[in-house]
Amino acid sequence: MYWEAPPAILRYWEVLFVKERRRIEYPGAFYHVIQRGNNREKIFRSDADKNFYLQSLVELKKQYYFKLLGYALMDTHYHVMMQTAEVPLSKIIFRQNMLYSRYFNKTHSRSGHLYSGPYNASLIQDENYLFAVLRYIHNNPVKAGICKTPEKFNWSSDKYYRSNHNEIADTDFILNILSSNRETALREYFRLMQVVDEVNYGSLNLIGDESFINAWQKEEEQNLPKNFKSKSLDEILKSVCADDDNYQLIKAGSRKRSLVPLKACYVSEAVNQGYNYDEIGANIGISKVAVAKITNKQH
Repeated sequence: MYWEAPPAILRYWEVLFVKERRRIEYPGAFYHVIQRGNNREKIFRSDADKNFYLQSLVELKKQYYFKLLGYALMDTHYHVMMQTAEVPLSKIIFRQNMLYSRYFNKTHSRSGHLYSGPYNASLIQDENYLFAVLRYIHNNPVKAGICKTPEKFNWSSDKYYRSNHNEIADTDFILNILSSNRETALREYFRLMQVVDEVNYGSLNLIGDESFINAWQKEEEQNLPKNFKSKSLDEILKSVCADDDNYQLIKAGSRKRSLVPLKACYVSEAVNQGYNYDEIGANIGISKVAVAKITNKQH
């Protein structure tokens, strides 16, 4: 018996698997993303690192049309809240992490994995829960003991909200929800930032009311059959490639080093879709042994 998505989003949602954890992805979805450094090491060593991360994220916004609703860049991890458009979250985060990892390793003369593993993404029910998550993100430096108040931390979107700037962060979206009058919206922002939350919004994979969480948890309890494949291998490969040139190079068996991260992502997605190593390798002209080596490097 095949698993069925909720009827309301059946026509456009996509379920992706990363290390046996399901991600729910559909156009217009809201997410709180957390990514930590490998072995709790720093992923930002300087202000220049943080500037590069933000600027590359802004460039991706132009390409993938998502809204960056909030962020906080800590030394050992980052928090990002966004609303996706047609491009799924997995592709956005994969591209951003790859771009930043290359920059970081080159700048600091290092090699190897920068991040600890797959990012954590919490699906947020709707606009009603956005501010609570934003407050959690902006207060993260305070809870870490870095500063006494959110406005004292330079590397979060809080400063853009307080100064009413819609530059790096898309502040208009949430401020307009608070009030259609901007002065009123800003006063409400200042007031709501003082509210103390009892829930740790960074620890949940679903953020919303009880009915929302229960509905998705019920879906999680349904087991997909082993032969379930929602995408063909070529579709998976196209979804992880930045452009058609990379797709054609990988299909042709190119061994360019720049293609290694794309191949790794393709293998990970294909394995989680239920394809075996023979099928995955044959599709891009490599052996099942080579596929196994790629898989082992990811764990």
